[in-house]
Amino acid sequence: MSALVRLTTADLEPLTVLEVHAQPLPWSEDQLLLELVHDDARVLGLLDDGALRGYVAVRRMLEEAWILNLAVDAAHRRHGLGRRLLEAAREAGREWGCTSLWLEVREGNAPARALYQGFGMSERGRRPAYYSPLPPSSTRETAVLMALELATAPGPPRR
Repeated sequence: MSALVRLTTADLEPLTVLEVHAQPLPWSEDQLLLELVHDDARVLGLLDDGALRGYVAVRRMLEEAWILNLAVDAAHRRHGLGRRLLEAAREAGREWGCTSLWLEVREGNAPARALYQGFGMSERGRRPAYYSPLPPSSTRETAVLMALELATAPGPPRR
């Protein structure tokens, strides 16, 4: 069973390695570091036998919590880690007193969209030509905005 922990700057190297291997257009080390030290952000990781298997970066923006990035090591996908990370982001939002949890996802990322929909998130809008193209394509991709209301979302009671 993996353990959920809050990541710190001491975790930057394994976080960067996971990001590079898990994402088609990975965040830079500087982008990851910014989330690790930002006052209104949490980077939560799933450790299995001491190895980082997945993480979620969530940030408070007024009354909303935003998932800025979520990644699971390719060899450990489809084992519930993504859902556990979504649950952790939801709980962070609730602890901050946020009313909703938001994210943006590539329109063509069907596995991620299915995960988010299965978690109870619904489409709230689109941003055409938002994402940089994924090679070999040269076409910018639409971002799908998805959200979950935290007051009515299933899970442990708010504290």
